[in-house]
Amino acid sequence: MKRFLLGLWRRLRGTPGSPVAAAAAVAIGVFIGCQPLYGLHFVLVLAVCVPLRLDAVLSYLAANISNPLVAPFLIVAEVEVGSYLTSGRFVAFDVASARENGAAGFARQLFVGSVTLGALFAVVGFALAWLVASRFRGRGQVGAADPFDAAISRTRDRYARAPRAHRFYVAGKLAFDPVGKLLAELPGSFGRVLDLGCGRGQLSLLLLELGRATRVVGIDSDASKIEVARAAGPEGDFRVADLSPGDATEADTILLVDVLHYLPLAEQDALLRAAARALAVGGRLLVREVDAHPSAKSGVTRLFEWLARKTGMNRGRATAYRPARDVTALLSGLGLPCEVQGASERTPFANVLIVAGGSPRSSVEDSSASSTLISAAKA
Repeated sequence: MKRFLLGLWRRLRGTPGSPVAAAAAVAIGVFIGCQPLYGLHFVLVLAVCVPLRLDAVLSYLAANISNPLVAPFLIVAEVEVGSYLTSGRFVAFDVASARENGAAGFARQLFVGSVTLGALFAVVGFALAWLVASRFRGRGQVGAADPFDAAISRTRDRYARAPRAHRFYVAGKLAFDPVGKLLAELPGSFGRVLDLGCGRGQLSLLLLELGRATRVVGIDSDASKIEVARAAGPEGDFRVADLSPGDATEADTILLVDVLHYLPLAEQDALLRAAARALAVGGRLLVREVDAHPSAKSGVTRLFEWLARKTGMNRGRATAYRPARDVTALLSGLGLPCEVQGASERTPFANVLIVAGGSPRSSVEDSSASSTLISAAKA
């Protein structure tokens, strides 16, 4: 029973993370607490925080912003804000207004106001929690900081002067996207890195901060993102271009992170072949993609990708998903040994990381030839 309770407690507290993770838990709790769904706050906190490995206990404490002393004032404020946003005027709480609006009118105002104030208070809660957590962490640290966390912090600092939307996006990706940690755990040097579909460049710049890359080249079709990447990483070479096989120039490491599904299948195959040809001897092609094998997580991932395209956060000419086994089959046929790793830790997505290559091609060819000779001898 003791082990069970300790395990449950650790599950509720989530994976120990950065100040950003703690601030995100607080922000989620504050937003949920502002919603007039009394009796469901704890369930909603668990539904969001447990899959994301965030601190559900901290989040639920923050959700108690709607405690019995504050809730009446909070509801009045939400109705007033909702009324102003929907009708351009504040509402009076009297019999005449009640008859005019009716229950549906007040419910609509309450919904609009709770979402608006919830989002506003969540942003404030995030900022305050981040400041407190950063100071607490700084005072509590003994000796050298974790190298990966320090590199994350330095990479995030590169975007301090970027426009707010880009700055927040990069901070969120660095804090919650597991692909950075997965790349950092791969052995060996990344050497010359070619980041195809680099976006704002935070992943290749993280490799520089880790001391794992000697040079980075990033290519993306979104000029605004490339402008942000250039400002954050002046030592890198970031270019604006539509992805094509001709962009795959020689490199020791080629990154294709969340890129392929924005291309038609024929263009995906052409780009993968070009990337395989461009790898230096012993180089690696690293592909992070959605595994389109039917599953609930795959559906969630596609939904988020659709929303990202609709809101303009990501751009692409197509959304052509494919199972990971199709990609590994193609790359294996080109002489690149493949390893597939899960890349969805702390997220509800169905992403995988495909590590292709890492062995000199001559060794691969010699190994294949030796296998053929042995098979012939046995026959």
